[in-house]
Amino acid sequence: MTRQVIRQSLLLMVLLAGKGHAVDFVTPGPLVDSVDTAVKACRQSDQLRVPMRTSGMDLVPLYANDYALETPEGSLFAGNDLDVKLHLENDIRAQLEDYLSCDVPIMRGSQSMLNAVADITEADERTEMMAIYQHGFSNGADALVTRESIESVTDLSGARIAIQAHGPHLNYLNRILSDAREQVEDDGGDWEEPTLAYTEELVGLYGNTPGAALLEESSVDAAVVTATDGRTLTSGGEVGTGAEGSVKGAEIMLSSRSANRLISEVYVVRADYLEKNRDQVRRFVKSILNAEESVREDVVKQVIEWSSVSEALLDDPGAVEPARQLWRDVETVGLQGNIDWNTPSKRRSWKSLNDEIQSTLVDRGLLKSAYTLGAVEWNYNDFAGGIFDQRRSELPGFDNDKAASVVEDMRSGEGLEENALVEFEIHFEPNQTRFESNEYQDKFDEVLEQAATYGGAVLTVEGHSDPLNYLKKKHNGASAQELKSIRQATRNLSMSRATEVRDALLAYASQQGESMDKSQFVTMGHGIDEPKTGMCEGDPCAPETEAEWKSNMRVVFRVVNVEAEADTFTPANSW
Repeated sequence: MTRQVIRQSLLLMVLLAGKGHAVDFVTPGPLVDSVDTAVKACRQSDQLRVPMRTSGMDLVPLYANDYALETPEGSLFAGNDLDVKLHLENDIRAQLEDYLSCDVPIMRGSQSMLNAVADITEADERTEMMAIYQHGFSNGADALVTRESIESVTDLSGARIAIQAHGPHLNYLNRILSDAREQVEDDGGDWEEPTLAYTEELVGLYGNTPGAALLEESSVDAAVVTATDGRTLTSGGEVGTGAEGSVKGAEIMLSSRSANRLISEVYVVRADYLEKNRDQVRRFVKSILNAEESVREDVVKQVIEWSSVSEALLDDPGAVEPARQLWRDVETVGLQGNIDWNTPSKRRSWKSLNDEIQSTLVDRGLLKSAYTLGAVEWNYNDFAGGIFDQRRSELPGFDNDKAASVVEDMRSGEGLEENALVEFEIHFEPNQTRFESNEYQDKFDEVLEQAATYGGAVLTVEGHSDPLNYLKKKHNGASAQELKSIRQATRNLSMSRATEVRDALLAYASQQGESMDKSQFVTMGHGIDEPKTGMCEGDPCAPETEAEWKSNMRVVFRVVNVEAEADTFTPANSW
């Protein structure tokens, strides 16, 4: 029996014995108010100590170190004249302590976690964070689990949501709530800000964690957890039965499989260490970039030493399948991804994500003020030798036929709106056939932003037509066959408009130097079947004003959660 199985059995025994345990929620403030901020100077060092997290991303530095914690001869790190000592440390406070003392000059975390310590690091020029490398994004490793009373993201209005304080998930949740609020208000509803119930710890279903809060506290409507905990809470990722550590009726409403550009995992290094050891740090980044490329190839070839990975990241050489799942739940971004991340104007760059995260942290009282965090301006041409990295621009991520089928099934079962994460419209004039980017720039920018954030969700482009001609013909006694033909013509016209809008958007993105995955789009033509003015006895209601008439001439964009259909989207790590 492996240690992983033993631990799971013990956990289950604890869960069963500990039912009714009250979770001790915390009232967090800025970490600077509760952390020892003493700083020691850095020195030049022959050995580079690097922390890892229990994440699929950290397969990459392990691979570069030939699956060892200290660099052996023949490893990729050794080939770049490096001596690297790896160690596992998920606690950002412990990492911060090592960082301030310069025992470990690098921190490894999500950008949310690292921004949470900025009050401390940025107070001393020696410890200022300098971003050196982006591993990539969570792509299924994190999840929002909800009770059965929460059917869509808009139902989170007024909810009580458990989340770890100063953890990796706050920006993820804040973006989901922000988009849900906008959707509610656009529909004319009132949004009540949810209450966040903060926990000290993150992982597990016993103690002071978000998972335990959902399990034990009936007043908690939802929790942001790791995917591993999410699968337990929902009886294997389906619907919770109430047995074996699950919550009856609970489901994974949304994971980072859909919102897969929010939780960014990175390395930062102390400014004074970088100054004294710049070439060493450069060789480290070069090694990681080359390792990332090779790791993806070796995963496909099935030659990864998973038992070594599981021992290093899960403390159990027998936990091979959980280690594989860690990899499946992330997306590494490679060379081009790091170039984009280090370009401030890009939508998911180090800077743009930091601005978004810090706004959230300051608003919620977890950071005293905002900071401009530094990034090393590498010459990426120095790293490019031998790296083939065309994934993001060359290869489609979606099975478009499958995605279209899933969306149509949702529409037939009235589940399309329930699974919509974001929804908005653009309008056009009668007989309009062109959609110029200068006229629709604001809306196109909004689509680009949503596509960059929800890279694992389907974007539907749904055309709708004006029913007035049909209503006039029917009023004047047109035959059933003629009316049927008119209906079909409106479907064709609305599909044509949806396609024209999609193509205009893709052209606009290209003009802006942004790549979009055409396979992410599903175009639909509804004709006059779903008029804005509603239906009256099986036909569109007649518009009473010019505004009502024009309201039907629209294209609706939806960001649709399809992650329950596992074969719809293929993360880049599998390409």
